[in-house]
Amino acid sequence: MKDIITLSGDIGGGKSSVARILSASLGYPIVSAGGMQREIATSMGLTTLQLNEQSAKDRSVDDRIDAYTKQLGETRDQIVVDSRLAWHFIPVAFKVFLTVDALVGAQRVFDASRAEEKNHSLPETLENNQLRRQLESSRWRTLYGIEMRDYRNYDLVVDTSYAPPEVVAQTIERSFHAKRAGQTTAQCWMSPKRLLDAPVGASAAADGAVSIRATDGSFVIASGRTLVETALRDGVPLIPAALVA
Repeated sequence: MKDIITLSGDIGGGKSSVARILSASLGYPIVSAGGMQREIATSMGLTTLQLNEQSAKDRSVDDRIDAYTKQLGETRDQIVVDSRLAWHFIPVAFKVFLTVDALVGAQRVFDASRAEEKNHSLPETLENNQLRRQLESSRWRTLYGIEMRDYRNYDLVVDTSYAPPEVVAQTIERSFHAKRAGQTTAQCWMSPKRLLDAPVGASAAADGAVSIRATDGSFVIASGRTLVETALRDGVPLIPAALVA
């Protein structure tokens, strides 16, 4: 494993904020594919959603970003890569996925007020995010045969819905150093609030270690509900959880 951290994740997951904190703490520069995509969209007079729609017909934009990302993995070290597909193109990296509740993510995107995204209301932002996610997932499935939200692709999954970016970055850094040292750590860190807001399966066990089931960005408690409730009551921002089939 190279000293490269790739940050993938949901729209509004906080990749940019977390990347800045990791960069400052580790001393690694940031490389942002999202920034490159926004620059391309602006240069073409398009929104990022329109660029995604066009990319479904013309893969030249994808090819430009993909080639650059591959080259990073081959020629660079000690970097933080803010890119939703870098985990695929830089397999030697420490691969992180930042998951977020869809409404929370939409609120962040709406509050950011990026001119090229043209979101005029929170409901419109949520709808645009969902459409963009569907377009991207379909395109990446067709182009590369991958599922971005198959969490087995990642070394670490962190829920950013209700945790401050500083806490998220600290969680990533601890896990990164543990991985480098050959130590075993939890693959998933989740917000107790998000887990308790989600529906619970009838077979969910109240006791035992916390385990969760994930389906395309949705999480439900499989076991350990009592521990989740205690963590929420005690104000714990993130708790370790095992992903189960």
